[in-house]
Amino acid sequence: MRLRAIAAALALGWTCAAADVACAATATVTAGMQSEGYARLVFAFDQMPKISASLSGTVLVVTFGEPTEVDLGTLGRDLRGLVRIVRKEADDTAIRFALERGVILNAQEAGDSFYVDLLPTTWKGMKPSLPPEVVAEMSRQARRSRIAELEAQVRKAAAARPLTVSGATHPTFRRLVFGVDPRVQVDLTRKGDTALVTFGADMPFDLAAARASLPAPLAGLLVRRANGAVTVVVPAPKDVDVRGFREDDTYVLDVDRKDAAPSAEATAGGGADSHHATTRLDLADDGKGAPAAAASAVAAEAHAPQPAPAPAPPQAQAAQSAAGAEARATPLAPAAAGRPELSRSGQSLRIRFPFDKPTPAAVFARGRTAWAVFDTPDPIPLDDVLKASNGAILAIEQSVVERGRVIRIKLAEPRAVTAAAEGATWILSLGDDILGGADPIDFASNFGRDGRGALVAHLEGLGGVREIDDPDFGDRLMVASLSGPTRASLRPQAFVEVGVMLTAQGVVALPMADDVRLTAKMDTLAIERDAGLSLSVGGGPRAAEAGSGGPASDIVLDAAGGREAVSERFYARERKLLDAAARATPDERIEARIALARFYAFRRMAANARAVIEATVGDDGLAERDPRVAILRASAAAQLGRYTTAIQLLSTPQLAASPEASLWRAFAESGEGRVGPARDYLRKGESAIGAMPPDYQALFSEMEVTLALDAKDHVAAVSAFDRLELLPAVHGQSAREVLRARVFEALGQTDKALQSYDVVLKGSDPIAAAEAELRSIELRLTVGKISIPDAIAALERLVTGWRGDWIEAEGLARLSGLYADAERWRDAFTTLKTSVEAFPDVEATRTLQDRMQARFTDLFLGPAVDRMQKVDALALFYDFQELSPSGKRGDELVRRLADKLVEVDLLDQASALLEYQIDNRLTGAGRAQVAARAAMIHLMNDKPAEAARVLQKTRQADLPASLVRTRLMLDARALAQTGRTELALEMADGLGPEAARLKADVLWAARRWSEAGDAFEAALGPAWRKPEPLDASERADVMRAAISLSLADDDLGLDRIRQKFASKMADSPDAHAFEVVTAPIEARGEAFREVARSIATTAAFEGFLKDYRKQTEDEAASTAAPSHAESAG
Repeated sequence: MRLRAIAAALALGWTCAAADVACAATATVTAGMQSEGYARLVFAFDQMPKISASLSGTVLVVTFGEPTEVDLGTLGRDLRGLVRIVRKEADDTAIRFALERGVILNAQEAGDSFYVDLLPTTWKGMKPSLPPEVVAEMSRQARRSRIAELEAQVRKAAAARPLTVSGATHPTFRRLVFGVDPRVQVDLTRKGDTALVTFGADMPFDLAAARASLPAPLAGLLVRRANGAVTVVVPAPKDVDVRGFREDDTYVLDVDRKDAAPSAEATAGGGADSHHATTRLDLADDGKGAPAAAASAVAAEAHAPQPAPAPAPPQAQAAQSAAGAEARATPLAPAAAGRPELSRSGQSLRIRFPFDKPTPAAVFARGRTAWAVFDTPDPIPLDDVLKASNGAILAIEQSVVERGRVIRIKLAEPRAVTAAAEGATWILSLGDDILGGADPIDFASNFGRDGRGALVAHLEGLGGVREIDDPDFGDRLMVASLSGPTRASLRPQAFVEVGVMLTAQGVVALPMADDVRLTAKMDTLAIERDAGLSLSVGGGPRAAEAGSGGPASDIVLDAAGGREAVSERFYARERKLLDAAARATPDERIEARIALARFYAFRRMAANARAVIEATVGDDGLAERDPRVAILRASAAAQLGRYTTAIQLLSTPQLAASPEASLWRAFAESGEGRVGPARDYLRKGESAIGAMPPDYQALFSEMEVTLALDAKDHVAAVSAFDRLELLPAVHGQSAREVLRARVFEALGQTDKALQSYDVVLKGSDPIAAAEAELRSIELRLTVGKISIPDAIAALERLVTGWRGDWIEAEGLARLSGLYADAERWRDAFTTLKTSVEAFPDVEATRTLQDRMQARFTDLFLGPAVDRMQKVDALALFYDFQELSPSGKRGDELVRRLADKLVEVDLLDQASALLEYQIDNRLTGAGRAQVAARAAMIHLMNDKPAEAARVLQKTRQADLPASLVRTRLMLDARALAQTGRTELALEMADGLGPEAARLKADVLWAARRWSEAGDAFEAALGPAWRKPEPLDASERADVMRAAISLSLADDDLGLDRIRQKFASKMADSPDAHAFEVVTAPIEARGEAFREVARSIATTAAFEGFLKDYRKQTEDEAASTAAPSHAESAG
């Protein structure tokens, strides 16, 4: 390959050498005198070479970076009088011009052209610019280049976000929801029995995890990658409909189902029973106690139809992603390759389970029953095993679980159970012949970002996760299978809410609480609970390790150093250490300064310790490598509130194994408000706490209590507080009392908590008192001992008198929420803005912002806004519109606001809002529908041309019939108001009987009085016979019919109107006006003109407003129906 490339390059070089013209750039030169008195030469190239122009006296030289074929054309004649001679160089790399006189040179490059201007020596001012069309083209090219660059950046950023998918089954369709960056283009096409969803960015996509997490009918996905795009192939039979649409940061694909009701019922039933992310198996209902049947029975079971697995609920999908690599890739293929065989080794039994490919398994024993769970859907023939056991096995039960089999082997006597993998075969040993070599599985405590505890084990080759009922013990087991090699829980682990059992292969957990679940994701197996597991981060090992003195030798701030620091008076000890540091030789200086910094740290003088240690690092950069220096720097920074600096200092690899460094990392993470990481680091460093001075033990124990309370881990909080009671109160007794009150509150002892808070409020510690006041207000509000107005007043006093820390941030957050509860919306959002400006980086502020954005949205989309004055509601929106959400709810909010603007006659603003939606947010039928509303507002605002424009630019096919009719009626009104009466009437005639009123309005606007009168009378129809009174719209039509007939001098028609409607109009607010307009024609006077003028201006407006309101109500009803149907599904 390389030799062929070199040969091709040489051949190309020889070709260029032999035919120079073929490989050279070509150019055409045009020239002429410009009206401003200068000459311009333009070199246009097919491919732009490197080019320059220079002037030496009266000789102009244009030089090319490579041989260039230039067509000089009539250049000499075009510049006669300025250019005397034009000559090309022999190698075609330059052109020389001999000029008649001196000039000023101005050369400019633009795209593939080169402009040379020869200006007279008398030229003043700015030099000529490029032609406008050239400048415009350059701007377009630059803009296209910039857009392409931005699009590439967007694609790159979007591609970095993984593509995710979840699925669910509806009675009539199946739905896939793809999580995708909103900036990524998504296209949907059909091809045969598949739907192709193409994402326009090369995003990461874990196909195996996606298949494992989806319900079985949706798991047959395929992925193709080409041209920087990802295409997901979804099974979709040709005869079913497929729909796709964007919704916020997701793309939703719906595939209709052929198997409507029966499958739907099965799905609903299955989904209702699936409480966790596992498959539940009740062995008691599946042949309990029945021995293995004959081969014929097993074969019958193999061919029996199996019910379709129910789709997992949303919280279950994450757990189902625990299916092993083979299970995730495709639906499990038949794995059983042969019949199991039983052999004997002494008194032990060995059972071989052969499979075609490696199969995840779980093996364990309970009492006299050995369990084996295999990830294969095919039945396993076990009758030969039972016969060959000669009574050692009493019975074998086999049960079906989703994508797997559960085998229970009942033994005549208890036996040790071990397992081993031999290629694709699993070997079970029952007896003293132990199969060794299993790697241990241990679960470690882990705390999430919210501080809630979980148990985690990192395991490759995870298989299925299932829930199995044990009929012998009457409890529920959570079982996770693993592929080989053999890995087992070699020691039981007991926790408050769950136990991890001994196994021979895989993992078995025994939950003690209903909401404990075993979940798998990629290569991580986790035991979780909604409220978090109760995992203590202290207590156990720290006392023993402290007593042994093991870790003390590695601790910088150890207990012995603390005792020495306080053994003398402060000034005497400080003077000795300062003198030693000052007199130290260069080799001794670092040790002397570390001793001084430790002294200050033991005395809790963090600023002094930091100053000394920073001076040490400044004088000797190598000191940074000393772990003691790093820990002292980090501890001082953390205690001074510089948490980010402390985290950076503690992130070095040399401190990764230091428990003391983990403690200070926990302190810094806690200061940043990250409860989960703080508890995790505190657990890693707990062994060092007992070896530290009492003050530091108290410091970290207080932190442990606080973190446990923040994580709602009340058991750990109480345990840690019991230990804290024996330690000094480093932050004062008032702060300790606040902590005690919080523990009482966590335990539900409200009265004791309030008593403790009241004690602190009467004390002399202002910081503790401020925190106690904040927490007591919250507690009293929770238990109903204070009203919302009183709580608001108390919080207002607190945030007014206390500024600048988390107490103010929490107070403002709670105050904003209470303002919203009291519907003091402006105060609520103003307080939010104050909190965001004062505390932009506080977690409580960010949480508040999200919560208040939701309140803002609910306000303008719910009934609360109807209780506000319209002007107040509009002012509130415009003052805080940055809280408007994005996506579908944001669009709905804007349309609701447009309705409010119409109600207060702010028509320009209403139409502007809707047109922004039309131009930037909406597509399809929704765009056409909103355009109709915008056109209605334009007509109400006496802007028919704008209404016609909006309708014109949103025309499209396949709209609902009712929407098409509405748009045509609006278009006809716009035509009529712009004077195109005949076209408007022709359009109205095609709209059916409901267009009678429209036709009458068109004729009225055209002043065709006789026809208008007849049209209004026809539109009223039999209204004059109805027993109920006429409504305002009908009365307006009666008045306009009478005025039209009067102006048409139609006495008979006017008399007909009078006879039909006199009785109904007599009892209406328009009785006097009706008498005026139906008076004899010869009696018309100023009163008639006033009534006619009033009717002409108000009746049309009222009609439009009524139509607009009716239209919006119909649209709201039509959009509500599908959403209800969707939620019902």
